Amino acid sequence: MPVKILAHGDADGICSAALVRARFPNAEVWFTRPVTLAKDLEEIELGTTTIILDIAISEGHKDEIFQYMRELAQHDEVLYIDHHPLPPDVLREDVPATQFVHMIGESTSELTYKLFREALPPELDRVALWGAIADYATETDFVREELNKYDRRTIYMEAGLLSQALGEAGGEYHYKREVVIKLSRGIPPSEVPGIVERAIKSTRREWEIWRYVREHVIREGNLAIIYDLPSGSLSKGALYALGTAGTDVGLCTRRKGDEVDISVRRRGDVRLDLNTILRRITSRIGGSGGGHEGAAGATVPADIFDDFLNSFKREISPIIRRG
Repeated sequence: MPVKILAHGDADGICSAALVRARFPNAEVWFTRPVTLAKDLEEIELGTTTIILDIAISEGHKDEIFQYMRELAQHDEVLYIDHHPLPPDVLREDVPATQFVHMIGESTSELTYKLFREALPPELDRVALWGAIADYATETDFVREELNKYDRRTIYMEAGLLSQALGEAGGEYHYKREVVIKLSRGIPPSEVPGIVERAIKSTRREWEIWRYVREHVIREGNLAIIYDLPSGSLSKGALYALGTAGTDVGLCTRRKGDEVDISVRRRGDVRLDLNTILRRITSRIGGSGGGHEGAAGATVPADIFDDFLNSFKREISPIIRRG
């Protein structure tokens, strides 16, 4: 029976896919995103075991996603492993997978490893650790316990190399697929061809982003904004914006054609659910958005970006007024 993996292309998604491929060595690996998941599910042949990893359920596309999942589940297994908050009107039992593994606060890599643990070589716990560290999901009993088996500086170095290199790879899905295969065989990131060079290149670019943010950040009360970051990671731009400006919230944008991509970050001690806020705004005015409580993103049509920004400012106004 064919097995198809649909995974997010970041380090957590890559590590999750590697763990699944270690369990199913002939599985085909695809990379997808919340807004393209429905389309990718539509293309899967009936009778295929489908495993979805680290993909948030898009509020605007959930009906299509669930429709295709139901069709696939009538003919074979559909396994969905994820750690993103569910849309406000969706319960666990609403997700029509034959098995739905979901837990906020744990990385998808950790969830995947624990699910398949008995069928995996014990040294692949490192892969789960790398995914968890890269996704900032380290405050779990599993991570604390497994880290005791290793020198944590080495584990963190490998996770950093992997995360930075994958950020530089961007949409090079052929390369990311090769990384999945290497990790599934127990090869650490530092021994994967190209990882170190890509990680160094990505890190140098990040310092360029940091310098650009420092010179162009705009502070509006307790909100720091970078408009139209020329290149590099929007999430890092948002993080550096709040760090440079000393605010509680940072927002970074980039226009691509008729759309604007947006990334938002908050300080760890700020009680603000960015996932819920972005989902609520985009469901009302258009576009798509979501993520985690402290780190989320959105894509909106360029002609409504001002409406988005004004709505976002109103949503977080109790925080902004403290600036």
